[in-house]
Amino acid sequence: MLEIRLLGPMEISHATPVDWKAVEIPKVRTLFAVLLAARGRVVPLSRIIDEIWYDGRGRQGDQRNLVHQYVMRLRRQLGDRGHSVLVTRTTGYSLSCGSARLDARCFKELAVRGQEQFVCDDLSGAFDTLGEALALWRGAPLEGVPSAPSVVAEVARLEEARLAAAEMRIDVSHRLGRYLDTLSEVRALRDAHPLREGLWEKEIIALRECGRRADALEVYQDARRTLREELGLEPAARLRDLQRELLTG
Repeated sequence: MLEIRLLGPMEISHATPVDWKAVEIPKVRTLFAVLLAARGRVVPLSRIIDEIWYDGRGRQGDQRNLVHQYVMRLRRQLGDRGHSVLVTRTTGYSLSCGSARLDARCFKELAVRGQEQFVCDDLSGAFDTLGEALALWRGAPLEGVPSAPSVVAEVARLEEARLAAAEMRIDVSHRLGRYLDTLSEVRALRDAHPLREGLWEKEIIALRECGRRADALEVYQDARRTLREELGLEPAARLRDLQRELLTG
């Protein structure tokens, strides 16, 4: 089976794993990522050219011919099924990955199932399913792919989906009473996303439930200072309510 992995360094494998380092032209990786981001839709040749040479650097005289060469190289990397996966259309190209195992698709399916289990109060099931989804990640999405507008947008979309799943799993852990277990994970996420108030809230709640009210109040002050300095805003009502509860016991 053809496997395509995006949740980390981009990888393709079939009968013989593809060594992307052997693909000397980084724009071949960009082409593949641009087509993947279209999710089966046809990407016009003109748009592919704009994506690959979006910054104008290294722009060649005959981009159309170069794209055709990149397509041939990519088909070779895809193996025997290259022509059925990377399809030539009237106006451009599309990827047909329906029968391939795509880690991003597996992640989405598991995240949706975990959310459904959470809503139905199957907390243990949700915890395990969301853990399975997050275990598919091997690093930053599409790592090693040169930037292009649709690639940047796809990376942002995948990162947001990963963060949402991680936050949901923390919520599940809290519902299971595992506050101490989540502290290090919450802190790491909060450090990476300091303007996401929900993460500050989760850390404060975890500290409160662990009996560390003084630490929780200190985290609130850190949150307030960060939000004021970066956004010029006071914490939202939920955070302020948490502070009042901590102060009044």
